Amino acid sequence: MVCYSVLEEYEKLIIAVTGWCGSTLTGVGCVVTVVCPPLSPDDLNRTHQHCVLAGDSARFSSTHRVAECSTGTLEYIQSRCREALSNLSTDPETGTHCLLSLLPATLQGYEEIHNEVEFEWLRQYWFQGQRYTRFCSWWARPMEQLENDWREMELMTQLLLAAVEEEGQPEEGRREMAETLLTALTDRQQHRQTWRDRCHSSLAQTLPPEEAPVDRPFWADGDPSMPLPFDLADIINRVESLLWRM
Repeated sequence: MVCYSVLEEYEKLIIAVTGWCGSTLTGVGCVVTVVCPPLSPDDLNRTHQHCVLAGDSARFSSTHRVAECSTGTLEYIQSRCREALSNLSTDPETGTHCLLSLLPATLQGYEEIHNEVEFEWLRQYWFQGQRYTRFCSWWARPMEQLENDWREMELMTQLLLAAVEEEGQPEEGRREMAETLLTALTDRQQHRQTWRDRCHSSLAQTLPPEEAPVDRPFWADGDPSMPLPFDLADIINRVESLLWRM
């Protein structure tokens, strides 16, 4: 008899039972003996994901979840990046950039994607530490591309800020753009502080260097490679003051 169950997310449970006695493998190298009471297969079916009759021999297998793949996949977030960057135009001769649309719905859409890439992908990935990047090296190139796309979105936010602060814009449209920008920046600032607190917490400091979370993306003030500062407090104050004057 073989029974299978999943205890925690990412934790693999394999129970190999001959008769009613067997062993459980949880994680790596941790084997715990399990003794099962003489329940009927029907009882097991009510309390386990499934059970397999294997005669007198031990049988090893695994149970896999069926994932909902409309979001949370690499293909999904790459398509989201393409969607956001489709609003960025670059002059092939001068290299100057501009936003193709300043419609509030378009601006809100790509700023939400901007935040999704930073907080649901980049920071989640680097929070696992350098050790994870060594064991899952396949992810290095996709994450590098996501970070490049994210940098382009930082540029798009800078272009939106310039449009909001441009005096020649119609006041009504300017207000809508400013409100959209302020919402995105406020959310981004709060999330960045939350992730900084996690990465520099007392618990994180106790981990070995390879396993400690990496606070990335992070850059110092005045970094010429970045279009906007990491700390958005001053920019938020500027946009708030602009809205107050309108």
